[in-house]
Parts: sequence; C-alpha cells; structure tokens
Amino acid sequence: MISNQVSIVGTIATEPRIISTNTGVSLCVFRVASGERRYDRAQQKWVELEPNWFGVTAFRSLADHALASFRKGERVVVIGRLRIRQWERDGKSGTSVDIEADALGHDLRWGISSFEKRIGGEQVTEAVLGPLAGDPNETIDDDRAPDATAAESAAFRAAA
Repeated sequence: MISNQVSIVGTIATEPRIISTNTGVSLCVFRVASGERRYDRAQQKWVELEPNWFGVTAFRSLADHALASFRKGERVVVIGRLRIRQWERDGKSGTSVDIEADALGHDLRWGISSFEKRIGGEQVTEAVLGPLAGDPNETIDDDRAPDATAAESAAFRAAA
C-alpha cells in the first residue's frame, strides 16, 4: 500500500453518505472526479481531459461536517493521504485510488461558502463564545486583521 499526502480539486460525483464502523466511528464516503481543461489551439477551443476518480473517506467529526456541508455536483478541495490498493473480487481485479481526508472545503472559485464553527457537534453561538463574541459590527484596530470586526479578531486570536 502506498501512502502520500495529496491535494486535489474536483467535483463530488456521488451523494456523500455516512457509514458507521463496528466500534461506532463515523465515516463519510463519496467520489470525486478531478480533471483538467486545456486550450487546444488547433481546434481553437477548450477541451476537457479525462478525469481522475478518487474515493474520499472522512472520519469522525470531519465525516459529520462533510455530510452536513457537501452535495453531489459541488466543487471541493480535498487534502489527505493517498491510498492505492489492488483488489480482487468475484474473479475481477483492479486498482482503487482513495484519499483519507485530513481537510475538506468548498472550491471558492465557483461559489461562496458559509462557515459555522462547531464544538463537540454543537453550533458555536454567542452564548457559547461569551465575551469572545463581542459586537459583530464593531471594528477594532488589530494589526493582524486591520479591517476585522471584534468577533472576527477574537476568533482569529483564539485560533492562533
């Protein structure tokens, strides 16, 4: 089995679904098609190259968040460990190319996304953040994020 860190950008080709292991660990699985477009000067048009297909598996909270966030047809960025496996079943054999996801997100070249922080599966609200939340419309002077609101700056400091 080969294992390397990879990053791909592609389109979700199957509806994400949750699988639970015997020990209760959540896995979210879906397939991603990642291809290229190139300009063919001879034809004077853009042509789609054959896509590469990847199975993507996310574990635990990443699995739960992926299921809640992604739909078939959306453009995504996947970062994780590449797993290439040979398989044989019912007289057939082949190669499986999968990515065990470490990080997932929407490809913002094609649209916008909204982030909702969660702790232990629960949405983080002002009640949870308490004094860190601040007034979301209040601007503060912070040399790391000069145009940030108080809430954005507090979240940045908490994450740093």
